[in-house]
Amino acid sequence: MPVILLILSFPAGILAYTLALRVMQSVSLPTDASGLLLLFVPLLVAGLVMLPFLIPFFDRKAKQDLAEYRRIQAAAVPAGGEQPGAGPSVGGPENAEPSGAQPSSVEDSGPSTGGPSRVEPSAAETPDAGPG
Repeated sequence: MPVILLILSFPAGILAYTLALRVMQSVSLPTDASGLLLLFVPLLVAGLVMLPFLIPFFDRKAKQDLAEYRRIQAAAVPAGGEQPGAGPSVGGPENAEPSGAQPSSVEDSGPSTGGPSRVEPSAAETPDAGPG
């Protein structure tokens, strides 16, 4: 059925173009814009008339392409069911803090956890450390 509608869209477009052209010629238009209007308005009308005939054809083609893409993606997945390179997510629930725990910060982590330790500034580096 979509192929039949595709074939019927061309005669419908030609008919719409000729009718719109006749209507535009019967309307008194300013001479400056009449050439462009007589060209583009009938083309617009023809395109709008052809559109409902063309949509089912392109919709069927898009569904076929999507089914082919999904088939290729399903064939590319290994037998284990996981996609290659898809490991556990970093921010997933397995990495979440326990329900009563406070989130850790940089200051709390010491050398035992491998994180940076907090270094206290010396007296010479602080801005208000001076004589007096």
